[in-house]
This record gives sequence, structure tokens and C-alpha cells, in this order.
Amino acid sequence: MKKTMVYLPEELHKNLKRLAVERDTSMADIIRDAAIAVLEEEIDDINDAKKALREFRAEPSSAVPLESYHRRRAR
Repeated sequence: MKKTMVYLPEELHKNLKRLAVERDTSMADIIRDAAIAVLEEEIDDINDAKKALREFRAEPSSAVPLESYHRRRAR
């Protein structure tokens, strides 16, 4: 594990500290969990885009309008 320093706005720090106490965990654990969640979501988005591109290349007529794609992704 690598150590890093992050500067947080005071209000965010206060809220994270309170949440850590409520969950009986550390602020570091909460921040790590949040970072992992963001990365997993990004990886899912990338994989979805790759799948859509593969499907389009396999059958170009299966293309959907960009607006429809964004609506579907927002769900």
C-alpha cells in the first residue's frame, strides 16, 4: 500500500470524520472505498463503450443515436 497526502476542504473533512465515527472505521477506509467505486464505475463505462463499438463494427446498422445512448447510460 502506498501513502499519499490529500488536501480536503474543511467541511468535507468534518463530514468524513463524522461518517468514519458513525461507521466505526477510518477516514482512510472511506476515501479508499470511494476511490475504488469511482474507478470501478469508470472501468464499467469503458467496457460498455468497447462493447458498443464491437457491436457497431459487427453490424453497423445497429447504431443508436448519441442521445439515446446517453439516456441509456444515465439509467
